[in-house]
Amino acid sequence: MTVQLNSFLMMNGNAKEAIDFYREALDAKLLFSQTFGDAPEDPKSPLPENLKDLVSHAIIKIGETNIMIADMFPSMTYRNGNNVNICITTNEIEKSHSFYKLLKEEGHVVMPLQQVHFSPAYAIVTDKFGVTFQIFTALSEEAVKRGHQKEN
Repeated sequence: MTVQLNSFLMMNGNAKEAIDFYREALDAKLLFSQTFGDAPEDPKSPLPENLKDLVSHAIIKIGETNIMIADMFPSMTYRNGNNVNICITTNEIEKSHSFYKLLKEEGHVVMPLQQVHFSPAYAIVTDKFGVTFQIFTALSEEAVKRGHQKEN
């Protein structure tokens, strides 16, 4: 089993600008990036054209630290305080279910644990202390280390 925790910065439609800024200001290296438009289209809920170019998931490396960054999900409301999350990544679905079950106790489920196009088990939960966790299940230990499923 592999488990990794990363800082996850949620932006308000300006993730590309933030990535460029961190590349210049902190000598960050862009390791991975995909947009909401890269996801499979849901015919029941098509994504408006103006949202397709927003960043759904990116990873920058600053020194020896990977930081995940994305624009806020189109259905979620951005506010100061929910823009920094901790992403728990594991390659075991059972472990994701355990993290989810325990973190949601006395907390708030933002997005229920479910299969999505980029993960077999993904959720967002704010725990009873107000800390927001994204739970991301990768398909392999190597994907946990990369922080995403796709090979680049």
